Amino acid sequence: MGLKAAARELGRPVGEMGNPARGAGRTGASHPMVVNEAVLALLRPKPDLAQLASEPADVRAAAQAAVDEPAGLGTIASYATEVALPATGTWANPGKGGAQADIVITAPEDGVPLLFVEIDNCFESAQVLAAKIDKYMRFCQRKVKDVDGKERPMWRTRWWVPDGRHGDQPHPPLLLVCNRVGPRNPHSRSSGSGWRPVPDRVGRRHPALGA
Repeated sequence: MGLKAAARELGRPVGEMGNPARGAGRTGASHPMVVNEAVLALLRPKPDLAQLASEPADVRAAAQAAVDEPAGLGTIASYATEVALPATGTWANPGKGGAQADIVITAPEDGVPLLFVEIDNCFESAQVLAAKIDKYMRFCQRKVKDVDGKERPMWRTRWWVPDGRHGDQPHPPLLLVCNRVGPRNPHSRSSGSGWRPVPDRVGRRHPALGA
């Protein structure tokens, strides 16, 4: 019901809103809560100071601090959660082997036309996390025939991204958000971690993300 209501409010098809966060509403469901927190951290919504005129001074000061912070990425319409990225199958009926992005951001007005976000609570092993990233790569490398009969990357049939210097390279960026509530140390780079320092996994600094 929440996604349907949001779709009506934003004038978007329900299918573009993604899916409910896994486990949302369950006791101790830390992952969907962190997804929500990540959306807020990236969006950085600004409070309406006029609506807080009668609030205590500390509340108004906190609201003013939020207003003075740099603007976030896009609007609430720029965000979709739990979006299937099929390596096989279709958008509507994804097959096995694909990824599921915790958040997909489309904010070309802020220099971020397409960004996938994966939330890691550090409960899974580094090997499992590396396998997830491989699934993102499989999706990004998949090509299908578009409505014009031409073959192009599947992600380009759903999202618009300007052509880069190398056509469809590099692939859409993936932001990994580590929330250290589990036992794994996200800063550990032991030889058995499963990470492979290849070029397609090297992040690049983006001014709109401040990192």
